[in-house]
Amino acid sequence: MKCVRSAQSVVFLQAFSFPMKLQQAGLSDKAVDRHRLEAGTLRADEASPIAQPHAGKRAFLSVIRSRADIGINGCLLGKTVIGRNSTCDFPLHDLKVSGHHASITPSGDGEYILEDLNSTNGTRVDGSPVNGPRALRDGDKIFVGETVIRFSLADDLDVDFHSQVATLVGVDLLTDLPSKRRFDEALEFALQDSIQRGTSFAVLMMDMDGVKQINDTHGHIYGAYVIGETGRLIARVLRSRGQASRFGGDEFSVFLPDHDLDAACDVAEQIRFAVESAGFELNGIRLSPTISIGASSYPDVARDPLSLITTADAALYRAKARGKNCVMT
Repeated sequence: MKCVRSAQSVVFLQAFSFPMKLQQAGLSDKAVDRHRLEAGTLRADEASPIAQPHAGKRAFLSVIRSRADIGINGCLLGKTVIGRNSTCDFPLHDLKVSGHHASITPSGDGEYILEDLNSTNGTRVDGSPVNGPRALRDGDKIFVGETVIRFSLADDLDVDFHSQVATLVGVDLLTDLPSKRRFDEALEFALQDSIQRGTSFAVLMMDMDGVKQINDTHGHIYGAYVIGETGRLIARVLRSRGQASRFGGDEFSVFLPDHDLDAACDVAEQIRFAVESAGFELNGIRLSPTISIGASSYPDVARDPLSLITTADAALYRAKARGKNCVMT
């Protein structure tokens, strides 16, 4: 359901970031145009603004208030269900949102109709409860649980802007994993969900082995390369079983809903083996880091996010002390 980022918007941002700084410095529009022309970011025939035809607009949702989902966005492609269930078209990490909370359906006359799906806490639009089908207007704010979603009719540049903001807020650009902020909020949400359902929940703390030696021998570009590739490798091993994030430097965290300690150790061993056997290579130089992993779980070991992290971290230190490249609990 997510909109794909276009190369067009990247050019747009590059072309306009420089003149914005010039305008802030108090230069006139003509001076800005001259600087843009000299910088090669504006063709001579573009020195004066030329009106462009409006591109077709699309119905678009963007989360503008949330603990875990700020910046999440997507286009409406047919009927869209909003809710806490991961199978929803627009899933949210909000415990006050029902599994299937509300839906938005396009009508034949170009309108988009919002309906509450008998949610526990209800749905509101700009402060008014939704008690039946309601046609949405451009800019309407939809309140579900503690989350606020803005409905808008957006052109390609609007869509691309929000997608880039979501990437900057929610993604670690080195590894393509969720940012630590988004991961931490998602971990707390997933743990509380597991507690409510009475299911197991596990956390892995990981620290790469040998990155310092790679940095010292080949340079930090090579160290950054193996960190980035390891992050992507962890994501491939996890598939849909859990979520990973770069904790900092060459350290990673993983949470695994519905996994007890034994199941978590099995996943950790898969990650450890995948890194050990990956055979990373950059510019013809073969790089062979490994990874040490500590595991903890609810309710076997800990009962809150902080305890899960600290007990998994303690297990990681035991793995390091044991000789690295191993999994410990």
